[in-house]
Amino acid sequence: MFYGPFLSMFGSKKFKMVASKPSKEKLQVVKELIDAGKVRPVIEKRYPLKEVPDAIRYLETGHARAKVVINVRS
Repeated sequence: MFYGPFLSMFGSKKFKMVASKPSKEKLQVVKELIDAGKVRPVIEKRYPLKEVPDAIRYLETGHARAKVVINVRS
C-alpha cells in the first residue's frame, strides 16, 4: 500500500487505491448479483476448523489465487 504509488511512477503497472464505505444498500446490490448468478465467489481450498494453522501456512506461501475457506461446522 505504501510502495504502490511510488512504484507506479517508475514502473509499467499503475497503482490505484479504491476506498469504499460499506453500506446496507451496497451489500444488497452484491447479494442480488450473487443471487442472479452474475457474481460467483471462487473458492480454491477449504479447511476444517482444526486445520487453521495449515490454511494460514498456505496463505503465507502467496500461492492462493482465490478464496481459502475455513469450515466452522463439520
